[in-house]
Parts: sequence; C-alpha cells; structure tokens
Amino acid sequence: TATFTIIDTLAPVISVQASNLTVQCDGQGNTSALAAWLSSHGGATASDVCSGEVIWSNNFEGLMEGCGSTGTATVTFTAWDACENSISTTATFTIIDTLAPVISVQASNLTVQCDGQGNQSALATWLSSHGGATASDVCSGEVIWTHNFEGLMEGCGSTGTATVTFTAWDACENSISTTATFTIIDTLAPVISVQASNLTVQC
Repeated sequence: TATFTIIDTLAPVISVQASNLTVQCDGQGNTSALAAWLSSHGGATASDVCSGEVIWSNNFEGLMEGCGSTGTATVTFTAWDACENSISTTATFTIIDTLAPVISVQASNLTVQCDGQGNQSALATWLSSHGGATASDVCSGEVIWTHNFEGLMEGCGSTGTATVTFTAWDACENSISTTATFTIIDTLAPVISVQASNLTVQC
C-alpha cells in the first residue's frame, strides 16, 4: 500500500507589481480614485499554477492626513491561492495639492478724501477685507490672506498712496495674488472761518 499526494506549497506568481498612484486633491478624499485603485490591487496581477485564479486582500485602513484634504496610504496587496499560499506587493496612494486657490473677486482700488489723520480707519478696513478680494480653494476650503503693506507714499499735505499685493494661501502653501491701490486725495479747498473785513482809515 502507498499513497500518491499532490501538494501545493508554492505561492502565486506576481507578474505585475502594484504601482504608486498620485492624484490631485478634490477636497473630498478622492474616494472614487482610491476605491478603484484598491479594487484593482494597485494594478498588480498574479496567477497560480495549482489554483489558477488568486484571491486578493489588502491592509488599507485609512489615509495618513496631510495638508488640507491631502493624504497618503502605503498599502500591501496580498495574492492568495486556494491552499493559502500567498505573495505580496506594496504601493502608495497619494493625494497632493499643487493648485493655487482661485480668486473669484479681484482686489479693488480705493480712493478716499483726506481727513488729515492718514484715514486710518478706512485704510485698516480696506486692508482687512483684502481690498474686497475673495478666494477659495478646492482642497483646503478656506484660504489665509496676507499683504505687503508697509506704509503710504506721502503726497501733498496728509495725502498719500499705497499699492498693495494681497496673497491668498491654502493649507498646502500654494498661493495666488491680486493687487490694488489705496489713495488719499485732497480736492477740497481750505475753509475760511473768518472772512476778511473792510478797513477804512483817515487820510
């Protein structure tokens, strides 16, 4: 009496390794692209002599968060045959943000009548509103504004002018700028508080 036994101790063979995939941030986690990449095993293919087809699994648990809605995940894809032999391949899915925010309203020039005090309130309001500019970013949502105002270029009296560049930044430090000018003018004549008086003298 003797026994003839067929065994399978060999792992499947990977013919195409999993590939890294980098996608531009859509602000929603790029779920469609991620799901397609995971379901395709990162593009990997494998076969097994004994079992024919293989069954795939992966160890994806979530993205490691980056700036804004970006992130990365290094995933190991494992091909199993029917006898539980396995072989693995690893690749990384990355969401990046290289796009600047979008300015929907450009900064606007503002001209104010001189108040003799540098028109500080009007200037502060104009600067804090980014010259009226608005911007948004798909990946980060909100943006952070900065400007390069350092002071007014003095004109006559207490007039002056300043050309200011306002810059919108997203969470990944991409930026876009818009420029406008704040001008203090004086078009008003002096005010006479006491009129000139006639004077008559004896010769």
